[in-house]
Amino acid sequence: MTTKLLAILSAHHPDSSNNSLRELLKHRRVLVDGVLATNNLDLTPNQEVTILPKRRLIEGVTAIYADDHLIVVDKPEGLLSVATDFEEKKTLHARLKKAYPTVWPVQRLDRETSGVMVFGLSFAAKEDLKKQFMEHGIYREYQALVTGEFAGKGTWKHKLYEDASYYMKVSPNNEGELAITHYEVLHTGKRTSRVKFVLETGKKNQIRVQTSYQGHPIVGDKKYGTGSSTIKRLALHAHRLEFVHPISKKRLCFTSPVPF
Repeated sequence: MTTKLLAILSAHHPDSSNNSLRELLKHRRVLVDGVLATNNLDLTPNQEVTILPKRRLIEGVTAIYADDHLIVVDKPEGLLSVATDFEEKKTLHARLKKAYPTVWPVQRLDRETSGVMVFGLSFAAKEDLKKQFMEHGIYREYQALVTGEFAGKGTWKHKLYEDASYYMKVSPNNEGELAITHYEVLHTGKRTSRVKFVLETGKKNQIRVQTSYQGHPIVGDKKYGTGSSTIKRLALHAHRLEFVHPISKKRLCFTSPVPF
């Protein structure tokens, strides 16, 4: 036996109109078994429904999820994740600080990469999330457009190192840090191919370096490819992020639509 999600929400909030309840779905404030619900699903009695609190406004950034311990956001392309030696103020972290005075970065995305990111809002959550990343317990799925005809699926394992010009390269002598990326081609075209990447490790510029090394650099990559692109950006997007909530220990899953 199943029940519509809106009916369940109405039973718990009898004073709310159907329009108000639909707004909860529209603004991504409803989780079903830890996954964001965007439509009126059919649910079984054993499924768990959670309504998220209203999220604070963040300049130019969409907050996907927030509670007392962590926040998940959709990072726009062209914005640094955290401060660097060359830039401290124009970062996603700095914007989040305006809404959440206590916020810690636990991962990074390249300036040119868009998509799902998580930040810690409590010390306990920050430490736990950093441990999950370190132990490769967080599922990170990306999508990209790469140049040329590319097919199949598999795993790349390369040792990477950074040269004096801050370029990451595949080591010719097997020295450096191990980078492991699982890939699956979703669509093959003559000029570009769409590929899903799942990171096992998270080294700097990992996907960009490995695709370039394979002869299929990411479309629009000015650093590791030709940079020429009709979409006017790096075609790399953090599409899906899954992890165990540091406090509740429930597994959460968040996605961001691929913009290219």
